[in-house]
Amino acid sequence: MTSHVTSSQLNAAEIALSGGIAGFATRFAISPLDVVKIRLQVQPSLQAHRNLLPSIPTKHALKYSSIGQTFKTIIAEEGLRGLFKGNVSAQYLYITYGASQFYVYHHVDSFLNRLQFYPSFKPFVSGLLAGGIATAMTYPFDLLRTRFALQGNNKVYRSIPHAVSDIYEKEGIRGFYRGLGSSIVQIMPYMGLMFYTYEGLCTLTKTIAGKNMIRDDYKRLNDMTCGALAGIVSKTGVFPLDLVRKRLQVQGPHINNYVITSIPDYAHHNSLIGCMKKIVRTEGVWALYKGLTPGLLKAGPSGAVYFLVFEWSKDCLIAIKKSGFQIIPEDSFLKY
Repeated sequence: MTSHVTSSQLNAAEIALSGGIAGFATRFAISPLDVVKIRLQVQPSLQAHRNLLPSIPTKHALKYSSIGQTFKTIIAEEGLRGLFKGNVSAQYLYITYGASQFYVYHHVDSFLNRLQFYPSFKPFVSGLLAGGIATAMTYPFDLLRTRFALQGNNKVYRSIPHAVSDIYEKEGIRGFYRGLGSSIVQIMPYMGLMFYTYEGLCTLTKTIAGKNMIRDDYKRLNDMTCGALAGIVSKTGVFPLDLVRKRLQVQGPHINNYVITSIPDYAHHNSLIGCMKKIVRTEGVWALYKGLTPGLLKAGPSGAVYFLVFEWSKDCLIAIKKSGFQIIPEDSFLKY
């Protein structure tokens, strides 16, 4: 199966540039939903509050009770800027992650082609490896994004340099990688599913277009639809792992200083399995899906914008190259 992500007319660095541009655009589109999702994810359920934090009155237990109420509370307490908490570190994350992910995907896809790997599973394996490597490369930005998103008016970190300095001083280098294991376990199947679904849907729409059932001038709409469905399918499949990742990321000396003061402590359950077991034991199985609705509301538009801008960027770069201008020299690193 021919890849719809890579292009014979673009080298790996140009594919990476398209991914970075897509990441930049996507972050602006989904920032408010991302902040809401994170706050709902790290907040314990009412049952867990009664078990773990009996000293705090129940009426003060749940700061956020629904998507709408969360939006209203953030705006009332922090203003509209509160919906963009952590946006700077998140922009660094989305740009570097998008670029590194598509760079790795290009090379893995080329390598698997040389091995004559099973075409149907190639997108899943390429996405899986690209997601895992990109996550490891950009993880500190992800951790900073999560912690900034949980800050209220009483800031734990005044700026990114202050956050980096504070984490290094109080938690060491390992502090920047809290929850990395669970993140990689979550992101690998997530990106595998996303690229597998996206490539499959693109093949389907191309087949339908070939039978004149849809028009070719609907390409941008097709890109958005395929990206949105790929985002929703992949997010649903791995959401519990995403929730565990967020809770592990905010562990540390400032756990009680965030806008949500009742975040459970997983000091003795700081592994993926240990954290998941404690959540199920204290909050029930459905607690693993806290924040799923805003997560899906974010995943659909995020996937749509991500792949729409990525495909648009690719087409722009191809058009520029056809005009005789070489944007980025052919790279030789990992060239197959």
